[in-house]
Amino acid sequence: MRKFLRIIFLVLNLAVATGLLLSYLCCRIGPEKVWWLGFFGLAYFYLLVSNLAFIVIWVFGKKKKYLLISLLAVLPGWGVTERNIRLWGKELPEGLQSKSIDMLSFNVHMFRQKNGTQRNGDSLHIVDFFADAKPDILCLQEFAADLQNEIGQRTDMPYLHTELSHRMYGIATYSRFPIVAKKRIYSDGSINMCMYTDVAIRNDTLRVFNIHLKSIGFSIRQWDLLENAIRMEYDTTTMTTVRDIIRRMATTAVNRSAQVEIIRQYIRRSPYPVIICGDFNDPPVSYSYRTVRGNCKDAFVEAGCGISATYNIGQLSRQRIDYILHSPVFDAYSYQCPRVNLSDHYPVMCKLVKKE
Repeated sequence: MRKFLRIIFLVLNLAVATGLLLSYLCCRIGPEKVWWLGFFGLAYFYLLVSNLAFIVIWVFGKKKKYLLISLLAVLPGWGVTERNIRLWGKELPEGLQSKSIDMLSFNVHMFRQKNGTQRNGDSLHIVDFFADAKPDILCLQEFAADLQNEIGQRTDMPYLHTELSHRMYGIATYSRFPIVAKKRIYSDGSINMCMYTDVAIRNDTLRVFNIHLKSIGFSIRQWDLLENAIRMEYDTTTMTTVRDIIRRMATTAVNRSAQVEIIRQYIRRSPYPVIICGDFNDPPVSYSYRTVRGNCKDAFVEAGCGISATYNIGQLSRQRIDYILHSPVFDAYSYQCPRVNLSDHYPVMCKLVKKE
């Protein structure tokens, strides 16, 4: 019986180790070539935890040599782990306060939860949150035009660039500093679009990209169905829905890969240092993230702490899919992801200082 259990554990260990190695590949191989690799990227965190658990199991077992299976799967992905988990942050030194650019990026879910009850029971309005945060540049995705003027007035950010669909939803970039140029990069006819905004700051010009990559568009009910299927709590109807969900995820991933190729070219051709904000709808272990990031740095990796999931509907969707990336000429400090109940996303914030 003990030998049989050891074989079962060994087979499971090989499966999760293989899955972890495949998750690394999804960063480098576009979904238009191998669409199913992206699912291993979405499962990265769970595969990592499973492999760490197997290492512990074999350490305390008799067959310690088997711990090499997971160890050899975990070690090559150390750089990937750093994108997902940070043990300590980096606060802004007091002497750099006057030189910092305060960034805030937030998918506001069309302001459907603009009034939210917080964990302590207090009520918070989304415009009050912006006013208290006092960003210098505010990038919003799934923006709705009905709060446009109020946000600008309350936050003392008079400069605005919006790109909206025919339904008056889209993206918006507010700035405390003058906007000197603006351009829509693409729009797929929905609320998913991308633009850049050139901002003049202290005798310098920066190009701020505001990005909302293709959404899968899952409802809460669909997330529940997917989780029930994973837990093997399903029936025929649920499994049909899960197949539809997987088909939609594959199609959406291919669409995103086309969008990020366009964005990458604009970032490469930028004559100015870039700051890239937005909702990528993909985790750090993804082709989209790697393509857009390129040679840029990730503010969470530079200055964050913890896991920093930015999307939270159900257990499977707790992922970091919202980012602030920046040219290497900046140093990032004081990364935050406040747990405010004002959207189906959490905002991401940081302070950027240009190197001397």
